[in-house]
Amino acid sequence: MRLDRLLTVDAYYDGALLGIAELDGVPHIYQNGFMYALDDDETVYFLSPIAPELLALVMEDWAIWRRYLAASGTPEAADARHPALACDRERHDALELAIGDRLTTDPHNRKRFKADFWPPASPADPGALWDGQRVQWTPCDTPGMPERPAPR
Repeated sequence: MRLDRLLTVDAYYDGALLGIAELDGVPHIYQNGFMYALDDDETVYFLSPIAPELLALVMEDWAIWRRYLAASGTPEAADARHPALACDRERHDALELAIGDRLTTDPHNRKRFKADFWPPASPADPGALWDGQRVQWTPCDTPGMPERPAPR
């Protein structure tokens, strides 16, 4: 069983929905097919390779988010506004603008997978939720089973 690293979680609802994870050690964008109307199966994820420039932006913004979480309850967090500390706000806003709507899978270059996240996520501790999280991807593309077309 191969486990890859979960690098970011940019959307979450009862589990990771969108972000960056490795597939065979290579960073990819993952996107839950059901929540993003790409597939009728809520356990299906789509993965596409991510451009190095976009990966760098997303990872920098993820570091800002992690600093925000780590500062919870400290004086530094007093003037923070989700999802960044005051000292990171300007850079977060610039990153958000630079990333724009590019954090999505490519309809022309993506594959379908089932995901098993290890260890299972525990909403009781959101601050440490993703530390060391791993994911096992199982391909679910089968001949004769077409992918649902991307929304227009």
